[in-house]
Amino acid sequence: MWNSNSDALYGLALTFVHGVGSAKIKELSQKFETLGDVFALPEKMLVEKCRLNPSAAKAISGNGATLLRLAEREIEYAQKDGVRILSLYDEDYPSKLASRRGDTPFFLYYKGATSLNSRKIISIVGTRNMTHYGKAFVESFVADIAKLYPDVLIVSGLAKGVDITSHCAALENGLDTLAVMGTNIGTVYPAVHRRYIKDILAHGGLMTQFQYQSSTDNKNFVERNRIIAAIADVVVVVESKGNGGSMYTADWSHRYGVPLCALPGDYTRVQSEGCNALIRSGKAHLITSAADVDEILSGNDSLRDLRNPVIKTIEPKSPQMPSMSDLNLDGDKKLIVEFLASAGASHKDIIARHLGKPIAEVADMLFDLEMDGIVRETMGGEYEME
Repeated sequence: MWNSNSDALYGLALTFVHGVGSAKIKELSQKFETLGDVFALPEKMLVEKCRLNPSAAKAISGNGATLLRLAEREIEYAQKDGVRILSLYDEDYPSKLASRRGDTPFFLYYKGATSLNSRKIISIVGTRNMTHYGKAFVESFVADIAKLYPDVLIVSGLAKGVDITSHCAALENGLDTLAVMGTNIGTVYPAVHRRYIKDILAHGGLMTQFQYQSSTDNKNFVERNRIIAAIADVVVVVESKGNGGSMYTADWSHRYGVPLCALPGDYTRVQSEGCNALIRSGKAHLITSAADVDEILSGNDSLRDLRNPVIKTIEPKSPQMPSMSDLNLDGDKKLIVEFLASAGASHKDIIARHLGKPIAEVADMLFDLEMDGIVRETMGGEYEME
């Protein structure tokens, strides 16, 4: 049974052990009465009973006191700054994030007073090198969405360009806004955006998965983008290069099954490459106004094919089985390919039902198969053999 005080301390201590991720901490929290029991086990038992790798077991067994001091320091920093450390079991932990990510962060550092649940959430992302066209769209879009959904939470990543424009537009229109950070919560990046923090905290909040004692790393911003996608009801990409950071957010949105929207742009401008590609591939809805997103949030039938497909009865077709040896697949991915080869194009919820697997798990595997060029997604949101 999770104890919010003692288990939080031991759980935080485990985050400092290389090779012990969020999934393992969750597993251990469910296996033991308290996470403190883990620290009482000898090295051999940590390997055998907890299925930890030898180096992680050695770190816990030989440096438990040091790990706990590091965790205590995290709690002290958080208390001093008025930051809440939310565990996966905390009722204020973002429920959408918890349900969509199999590797969801076990702990989140959150400062603010806004609710992260029981409301519509729109994530807006885009390039740092925003054009006047992109800026005008963000400002008009947020102003109009505020009239339709006065309680909506606008989420972005605090970066230059589209991100900070989205935060500011939310504040100007009386909306709460959440900044998901790619740094620890005490490090504002870029530093020039410190001037916005007071207002964001008063009408929203800051959130990160990174410890106070973690250093800033480029890969952290990719992880940040996964949270921005997973926490949302809708993700809106305003402007992005074809290989821009926002495309990672778009990929994760697509992978998690979160409705994705993109603003079409001038094909001669590099800032429009990503959005135009997302629309062309059928992964994103084309939007030009808040009304387009309202159709998704309100469940308008005109978008049902892409967003919430109707389950249909599948009539078996003539087998067109690819060579499994050539594809070098195993496990559930092999079962997916076999199913699509025999049944034809199918939505991921049908595939999930056939396999008896969660939709999020199946979406992850379909994404991998799509990246490998084995399957493709149709304009109607079905998957078929490439």
